[in-house]
Amino acid sequence: MILKKLVFNNFRQYLGRQEIILASGKNKNVTLVHGENGFGKTCFLNALLWGFYGSDGLTNDLPKPENIIPDSVRENADDPNDEMASVEIIFKHGDRDYTLVRSITLAQERATKGEGTTLELSVLQPDGQTIDVNDKDAQKMINSILPSDLRELVFFNGERIDHLAMEENAPQIRDAVRGLLGLKLIEQAIADLKSQNVRGAILGQIKTGADEDTILLIEEEAKRRKALQGKEADLDTCKKNQLALAEKLSAISAKLEANKEARQLQQRRVVLKAELAEQQTELQAIEKQLSELISHDAYTLFCSDLVKSGKAITQQLRAEGRIPARVMNDFIQDLLNAGECICGTCLTEGTEAWKKVEQQLTKAGDPEFNRAVGDLDKAIGAIESSIDRTLTSLARLVGERGKIVERIESVREELEEIKALLESKDDEEVHKLEDQREKEELRKRELLIEQGALTQSIAQHETSLNQLTNIIKEKKGLAEQADKARRRLLRLDETVSLLEEILQVESDELREALGYEVERIFGLVTLQDYTLQLTEDFALRLTKKVMGKDGIVDVDVAHGQGHRQVMSLVFIASLVALAQKRNNIPTILKDLHGGDYPLVMDSPFGQLGDEFRTAIARHVPAMAPQSIVMVSSSQYKGDVERELGESNRVGRRYILRYHAPSKREDARESITLAGKRLTIYKKDATEHTEILEVE
Repeated sequence: MILKKLVFNNFRQYLGRQEIILASGKNKNVTLVHGENGFGKTCFLNALLWGFYGSDGLTNDLPKPENIIPDSVRENADDPNDEMASVEIIFKHGDRDYTLVRSITLAQERATKGEGTTLELSVLQPDGQTIDVNDKDAQKMINSILPSDLRELVFFNGERIDHLAMEENAPQIRDAVRGLLGLKLIEQAIADLKSQNVRGAILGQIKTGADEDTILLIEEEAKRRKALQGKEADLDTCKKNQLALAEKLSAISAKLEANKEARQLQQRRVVLKAELAEQQTELQAIEKQLSELISHDAYTLFCSDLVKSGKAITQQLRAEGRIPARVMNDFIQDLLNAGECICGTCLTEGTEAWKKVEQQLTKAGDPEFNRAVGDLDKAIGAIESSIDRTLTSLARLVGERGKIVERIESVREELEEIKALLESKDDEEVHKLEDQREKEELRKRELLIEQGALTQSIAQHETSLNQLTNIIKEKKGLAEQADKARRRLLRLDETVSLLEEILQVESDELREALGYEVERIFGLVTLQDYTLQLTEDFALRLTKKVMGKDGIVDVDVAHGQGHRQVMSLVFIASLVALAQKRNNIPTILKDLHGGDYPLVMDSPFGQLGDEFRTAIARHVPAMAPQSIVMVSSSQYKGDVERELGESNRVGRRYILRYHAPSKREDARESITLAGKRLTIYKKDATEHTEILEVE
């Protein structure tokens, strides 16, 4: 997908018709949109999302999402059917050009609270013919080009994507890999084969020629499968709610940081939360070491008396001369068998000489006994050493754990103090945001508990269902048609198993390829001695190398919001870059492919340090076929401006000029771009934003 042209008409603060041509050349692939905070960058991003997905696409940080039509138009409307807002998007996907127009009248907005829209989609074929897609199929076609659950990976607020780097969001990363890299086809095939339409029809055929017991089994199987599907749907909803919640919390954090009353406290909170995560990671590592130590060596702590007894026994045996034995039993027996002593005396059985030599058998040592005594000595020595070593390690780990727990408690106490200070602020906005944050944090905990319970319940449902299905598949004595259906059920499950195996193999291969891209790109954008890895579970892991007792090892690095933003940006850039290369990746199935996707980024440099800003500006635009970057003056000036200028990739440039009775205190009235002084704020009775191209 390559975006070619956007037309906003009365979309929120974009009053009237506003047209934007986007850079899409091979080398000139970057479009810059300059706008101060509050001037319309987030609205620009939401206009695109609304165009593609309607109200479902709007971000959580957009205020009053039910109001699409500008207030000035709404207040002066005579006939609500005559006033309309629309977004037109012209884009290319594959070898076809698409024109999408989504609109809403004031009457629709009032009746549906902004959710009811009209969607028009036309497709220009390679032969020059244009096909109009009906409203019912238009959204399906858009979702097939870019599924709605992947929109965050293409159109995103750079200051809100740090949650992608959190371990609990690994399932979203896995789904994103499968979605953008063409594996949804296999997933859909598996879902279709498992559906009631297919599986239920076969079971129905078995039922027609089955006995009463089998019929009851089939009915129970259908009941349990329906229950399982319900649990799976609940789990999917739970995970989506967690993702939405993570976005909300990120948006609340940004709003608190933007509030001058709360800024310092919120920034301190972000630092403390990062430290808390780091301390908790270290605590888990320490507790794992403690668990392994106790599992492997704790027995030695109870062996002191045993060691003393063992040493006393061996000392007594040595005092008696029984160990080590000076003569072996085998040697004495050989003399008796030979009938001659080493002194030459004849040893005839029954003689006095023979009896004296035979008596030595009771005194001579057994070789196995000697070896056992030697092993016992070694074991006693090893246990003795292990006791000291275990005690030392245990004391060290318990001490370290105590310090970490103490620090965690200290951090939590300071976080509570920050919460109390924010709640005591004489600022209604801070109170509302803090109250909302507290509610969302509690909801986050509830969702995690819900996810755990659902996961466990699904596993139990699957076990019982598989047992029941196997009984049905092994049924004998069915009528001919029913037995044929039973065999079809066997083949169906074999096919599903094969497709699931193919999906796993493909996912593993793509994960490996994506992991390589993630490590490569992260290596380009950071000077720190860190490595970003994609784990087998599709979680992003930030590590550094340290010298351990067994050599150099990878150790997890705790990361704050800035690091998480970089990790998320790197992941998205890696995924988009890999999607372009998808056709060259070996695959089991033919015609599985990725594609070209743009990156539309609102404030991607917001939370980044200088080092990361420079590297992201230098490398990320080159990794996507198209980049639309929205930046404020503070984010753009300096290293970002220099890097984007030196890359020579900027093909189009626009400014957002804000019209309003007054502006924010920290906003500029004009900026200088390419040596030109440009006005970005004008005093006006009607608040709106104007998009102007910079030549």
